[in-house]
Amino acid sequence: MNVGPIADDMEQQLESEGRRMRCVQPGPPADMGKPDAALAGHYYLSGVMETGSELLLKADGRFEWYISYGAVDQVAKGRWGRTGQTVTLAADLPAGDAPLLRVDEAFPWDEMAERRLRDAERVRAAEAIAERCPWTIGVAASPSLILAEDRPAPGPAERARAEQTRRAAETARDEASRAALKGAAASASEADRTAAEVAMVTWYEAHYEMEQAYRAATMPVPDIGAPVVPAECQAAPVDAAADAPIPPSQWRRGVGVVVGDPSREMRLSRVGVTFVFSDGHRETAETSRSGWAFASRRNGAAVEQLVLTWPDGSGRSASLPIKPLAEGVQTVAVDTQQLVAPPFEVMRLQVQGRDLIPENMGRGRYSRN
Repeated sequence: MNVGPIADDMEQQLESEGRRMRCVQPGPPADMGKPDAALAGHYYLSGVMETGSELLLKADGRFEWYISYGAVDQVAKGRWGRTGQTVTLAADLPAGDAPLLRVDEAFPWDEMAERRLRDAERVRAAEAIAERCPWTIGVAASPSLILAEDRPAPGPAERARAEQTRRAAETARDEASRAALKGAAASASEADRTAAEVAMVTWYEAHYEMEQAYRAATMPVPDIGAPVVPAECQAAPVDAAADAPIPPSQWRRGVGVVVGDPSREMRLSRVGVTFVFSDGHRETAETSRSGWAFASRRNGAAVEQLVLTWPDGSGRSASLPIKPLAEGVQTVAVDTQQLVAPPFEVMRLQVQGRDLIPENMGRGRYSRN
């Protein structure tokens, strides 16, 4: 076996990983040259199927690059220069001494924080219902259409069939109501929960068959109602005044954390946050899609430390001391550039008239408007 290429590949991977973990911090190529004002502008990629990419060369020597192919989107920023007919892009890499996380500003509790808190409570309640009563999630089914000229003339058999399916649907509805009530009980076994799911699926199928049969018989589909949903499976009604101003006297208040990358205007979701209080109490939450997580207030105690755990399953975590916060919002800034390896460190393009031809990209070329 020729192990030379394998060893070279492993060495490249280790070097790349070490650089990503800030073990190595290379600078831009020494031969990248200086920016050329004649090339500054906005370029668009062509010649590569199902791929969109843009390149912005700024006169001050900075560039911004973006590419999208399939479900993958990548971006890069950095410096650029020209030497002869070659344009070199050197992507920004994390600074060797830059912290991944840092405690940013803290803010007093306000109406926006109060709304975020209530949104988080509604999401948690909906998730709890979905876990406790998964059979309440509806399945939409669209009946197949029968064109008018192809529809057979209905007769007694079709009408009898329709009535038969109605009775079957009513029976399935009542059985689903009983099974759901039993499956949602605190003492429900796994068998009870499974039976509830089976009963609800049977109801959906029976109702669909009834709709089909009544349409085939050219009869109006009867409204037989739906299975009764136990109170434990019902979400709280949406408050019609949910968008109305919330006076401070009605604020529930708490301690909030917002996790994100301000340089990219990005919020991080599913980050585990443990609030460590001055009295030793710990409370754990997870950031929402908007990057917020909350803990309840504690009389006579304040949050003095935050432990953040990444959602990638690696178990990586970081502990951040903060100024004691009994009520309010603490922001945590994340340098997300350190979490994802850059799409490239150096890219070279050849100047061809008004276009830039990237190396190793087939027939691709970047052209200005």
